[in-house]
Amino acid sequence: MISALSTSSGSPDRLWLLVSEVEQWGDRLPTFTSVRALEPWRDVGVGSRFEVRQPRLPTAVYEMTEWTPGRTFTWMAHAPGITTTATHTVSAREGGSVVDLALEWSGPLAPVVRMLLGRKAQSMVESEAQTMARLAERV
Repeated sequence: MISALSTSSGSPDRLWLLVSEVEQWGDRLPTFTSVRALEPWRDVGVGSRFEVRQPRLPTAVYEMTEWTPGRTFTWMAHAPGITTTATHTVSAREGGSVVDLALEWSGPLAPVVRMLLGRKAQSMVESEAQTMARLAERV
């Protein structure tokens, strides 16, 4: 599993807003080109689907499988031989908040994907956690 944890002096509510506004990630995170809701009329929650574009990676469609407002969400993308599961969790800590991001691959091609993309994905997830934590500190 790939994961990254980053602390922020920003409030958990502010950090959650940055984490949960996935359609803004293309503007906020250097690891995303764009995130677009496939059913824009629908409230974000379990079943919501998004087209995700990231530099030098194939376009993926992620579907929310868990949505706990103010706390966590998980979404999954499926491709032949591989499922990508990403979990995003925000929690309070003394003096601020913490963002915990995790990425996991499963399926017959998971070992190959881990070998080819593991280091790159770890670097990307760390960058995302640090950027979200830093942005939450801005008023």
